[in-house]
Amino acid sequence: MNRPNVTPGTHPIEQGHYIVPTREVLRLMESMIKIVANRMPGMIVYGRPRIGKSKAVEYALNYLPNKLGAPIPIFITNSNLYRVPSEEKFFKDILNDFHLPDPIKRKPTELRRQIVNLLMEHGEKSRLRRVILIIDEAHRLTEYHYNWLMDIYNELDRMKISMTVICIGQPELLSRRTYFLEQKKAQIIGRFMTHEHEFFGIRSKDDIRFLFKCYDQVSEYPENSGWSYTRYYFQEAFEQGDRLENSATEVFELFKEIRKEHGLSNSIEIPMEYLAYTVENAFKTYGANGEAANWLTVNHWREAIKSSGYIESEIYMALA
Repeated sequence: MNRPNVTPGTHPIEQGHYIVPTREVLRLMESMIKIVANRMPGMIVYGRPRIGKSKAVEYALNYLPNKLGAPIPIFITNSNLYRVPSEEKFFKDILNDFHLPDPIKRKPTELRRQIVNLLMEHGEKSRLRRVILIIDEAHRLTEYHYNWLMDIYNELDRMKISMTVICIGQPELLSRRTYFLEQKKAQIIGRFMTHEHEFFGIRSKDDIRFLFKCYDQVSEYPENSGWSYTRYYFQEAFEQGDRLENSATEVFELFKEIRKEHGLSNSIEIPMEYLAYTVENAFKTYGANGEAANWLTVNHWREAIKSSGYIESEIYMALA
C-alpha cells in the first residue's frame, strides 16, 4: 500500500497539534464525567508544570458529550497574571477568551452581565441546562476572583442554569484550597473546589507503553487513511511487525539513565510534553522524511530525549 502523500510540514507530528491519551488522561476523564454527571459545581485539577493537564482536559472534553448522552456548552478561559487584580481586567479577559468583541470603557457590572447572558443563552439551549467553565492557570486566582465568579454562578443558579467550574493549575491551587478551608471560606470551597484531582506525568514503563501504543494504533493521519503515526514514518518496519510500544521499557530506562548522568535523583515523573517532543524528534529526524532509518535504535532514542529539552527542564525544576 502506497504511503499517503502529505504536504511537508502539515503532518500532526511536525505541527505538534494532536492529543494522544495516556492512562492518566483516561483517569482524569473518569473524574470529570462523575463531576458533571453528578451535577457537582466544581473541581480542581493540579499537578507540576507542563505534565499535560490542559491537553488532558481538552481530550476529556471532546468525549464528555457522548458520555453524558447530550451536548453541553463548554467555555475555556485563562487566568492572566496582574500585579493588582480587578473586576474589569478579569471580566474583559474572560470575554476576550470567549471571542467576544473587546468591550471598551464599560463598567464591571455590565461586563459581568454580558458574561452571564452568554452563559445563560447557551445553558438554556442545552437539554441539561448546564454549562462548563474551564479556567486554566487557576493557581493565579485570588479570593477576589472566586468571589467575582461566585456572582456569576449565583446569577445563573437563579435562572436554573447549573455551572460546573473546572480549575486547572499547579500545586499552589491545592494550597489555595487548604487556605480557604483554614479561613472557613465554605462558600468558595462549596462552589469551586468540592473535588480535587492530582494529575501525574509519565511514571512507569507501562505508562509509556500505553502511550506508545496510541502512536501505533489510535493515531491516524490523514483521517480514515489507516496510517498511524508510527506506520507513516516507519512503513517498512511497521509492516514487518515493529511497534513503538515494544520500545517502552528501553525508552523508560534511557530516561532514568540520562537523569542519573545529570545528578537527578528524585522520583521520575516525565511531563507528557517532553515525552511527546522525544517521539516527535525521533520520528522527524530518523523517520521516512529524515534519515530514513529502518527502525529506531537506542542511540536514536537517546539523542531524541536529549533534544527534547527534558533534562534542562528537570534541572531547572530541581533548582527552583
